[in-house]
Amino acid sequence: MADSVSTIESDRWSSWKPQGNGPVVGVWRSIVLALLLIGSAIAIWLRFSASSLLWLDEAQSVNIAKAPLREIPTLLKQDGAPPLYYFLLHFWMSLFGTSDAAVRSLSGVISIVTVVLAFFVIRRVWGSEIGLISAVFIASSPFAIYYATETRMYSLVMLLVVLGIGALSKLFERQSLANWSAVTLFAALLAYTQYWSFYLLIVLAIWMAFVSLRAQSAADRKSGRLTLLGFAGAGILFLPWLPTFLYQRKHTGTPWGDPPNFLTAAVAVFHFHSNQALQVPLSDVRQRGMELIFILLFFLALVGTSNTAYRFRLNWRTEPRGRFLAWVVFGTLVLGVVVSHFTNNAYTPRYGAVVYVPLVVFLGVGIAYFRQAFVRVGLVVVIAVGFFIGAYQEIHTQRTQAQQVVSALTAHAVPGDVAIFCPDELGPTVLRVLPSGTVHSVGYPRFVPPDIVDWVDYNSVLFHTNPSGFVAKAEALAGLNRVWLVWSPGYGASGPACTQVAQVLAKQPNWQGTAVVDPDPQHYFQSMQLIEYTRK
Repeated sequence: MADSVSTIESDRWSSWKPQGNGPVVGVWRSIVLALLLIGSAIAIWLRFSASSLLWLDEAQSVNIAKAPLREIPTLLKQDGAPPLYYFLLHFWMSLFGTSDAAVRSLSGVISIVTVVLAFFVIRRVWGSEIGLISAVFIASSPFAIYYATETRMYSLVMLLVVLGIGALSKLFERQSLANWSAVTLFAALLAYTQYWSFYLLIVLAIWMAFVSLRAQSAADRKSGRLTLLGFAGAGILFLPWLPTFLYQRKHTGTPWGDPPNFLTAAVAVFHFHSNQALQVPLSDVRQRGMELIFILLFFLALVGTSNTAYRFRLNWRTEPRGRFLAWVVFGTLVLGVVVSHFTNNAYTPRYGAVVYVPLVVFLGVGIAYFRQAFVRVGLVVVIAVGFFIGAYQEIHTQRTQAQQVVSALTAHAVPGDVAIFCPDELGPTVLRVLPSGTVHSVGYPRFVPPDIVDWVDYNSVLFHTNPSGFVAKAEALAGLNRVWLVWSPGYGASGPACTQVAQVLAKQPNWQGTAVVDPDPQHYFQSMQLIEYTRK
């Protein structure tokens, strides 16, 4: 029985695995093993070596997750995110504490597990070599490493995608209740982790609908139908959260950014070797070189085939394994960007975490096009080294300028002083490390302590908040004490309003303003300025 199951697995994916490639043997095998050991140590070290304070999104995640479990869904209604990661983080913090290292380590551990499982799952479908290449790229990728050092859900998304690939491959090998249940479960968990997974599931559902109707094998047609039923089952499992999702969809959205244009999806693919640490002075040669290699490998994965070591040809009807991966990666990104464009929601490359694992498999398939072992090893080494260089630079980017603001406030502010955070998005990262009672903190536009940003109807609240009236309330609250303005103009719709707040304070005849901390957007992802206002 075990032999027959093994034969089914081998036959089912044989056309998706490279055939006839030269094996990595001799000195090349020794080099590969040595590089794997060194690379593994570097990859693990990088995932736990971030030196920056938590920035807005991380601090907000911690503040939500540390609330009692029954309050987390209510807080998420005003944040706009699904709940699974926050529940996991809640229990993680109860075991390991709330320090920056502790809360980030959850993502780091998840990322390491993802690398290991990716090898075994991808090997099952695309073969050992592509499985190893994909694991190496996930281990070394600046994208994966950055989000392994961030207290957000994106590492969990990548893990669930790997588990989903494994469940889906098993369902196509054996149409059993257990395999169908696994597909249903992981699809539901993805939906409870990141809403962009909806686009991935829709794109997969379209593909599976085609398979269920047009596949040559009756077993594949049945598997396609079962996958669609599994996605329907995931939808049923999502029903308890549906009212919250619909509320978030109507009232939160992404007021912090602008909707994407139609070039965003294509550009995003070629910048997965980077991440949101935009302040890092990347080498133009390295960056452009990586982009050119990616383009070549995507092209070869889609249409390339070869019969001998030095004879190549192109299959313009596309290769089956490349066709599927291209549909998943580009289809998901294009669908998400188009929907975001027409629903006036922002796009940021981190949303692409839902297709990052298929993307690196796509690269691996492109590398497998080359029959010569030394070419394949060389490409993997060049890409991995380029990845590691970028990862090292980017994880040491300071994600917030909060420490400078906190140092100034603790040194000069006195109880009774009022600190205006404009926008309130600057509040969570500063208040996380600012000693309690240092100042009375209020966030613009709601005039409440900004430890958790309330995104509900944010643009409407901004529109109806008068900067002059807000400043007057802050002055009245301060009395004879000082007013401190922590602000930045670079926050979407709130930018112009915060500029007005700064202008109103500067024009007050009874106040003298002094810049204490200057913004440094070249070195901080979340830069901010601190101005002290004292009575004349």
